[in-house]
Amino acid sequence: MSSLSDPRRFPFPPLIPILALVASWGLGRLWEIQTNWPEWSRWLGWVLFTVPHGMGIWAHSTFRRHHTTVNPRGDVNQLVTSGPFAFTRNPMYLSLIPLYIGGALAFQLPWAFVLLIPVFLLLNFGVIRPEERYLESVFGRAYLDYKKRVPRWIVV
Repeated sequence: MSSLSDPRRFPFPPLIPILALVASWGLGRLWEIQTNWPEWSRWLGWVLFTVPHGMGIWAHSTFRRHHTTVNPRGDVNQLVTSGPFAFTRNPMYLSLIPLYIGGALAFQLPWAFVLLIPVFLLLNFGVIRPEERYLESVFGRAYLDYKKRVPRWIVV
């Protein structure tokens, strides 16, 4: 697929939740939302903010073991369906959602919950769907079969 027709646009998808957390902090400084955070929410936040990195590391090492790129706009040379990719087609992007919610709780950013839907929509429609179109064009039937077997976000 030529770079002109490549539908993938985001060079660093984790920037989406990072910028949303920073924006939620800034919005909170401008327009404070009064909240009464229970103490356990901060602890839960730190767990959710740290544990998902394990999924990302597992996915990253699985790509490396298969000698394919981790770069979301790189030239993919192999369809990886093992490791975390056997359970979700997007383990790295999936890990960004609990990490984001964890950041919102750990840093007590109520605006982050307002921005959660835009973050999800940007990841889903701005990153994942274009990536799926790219993978379909590169791997054809093999990727379509994989899509039938493995859910986009998580096993239900």
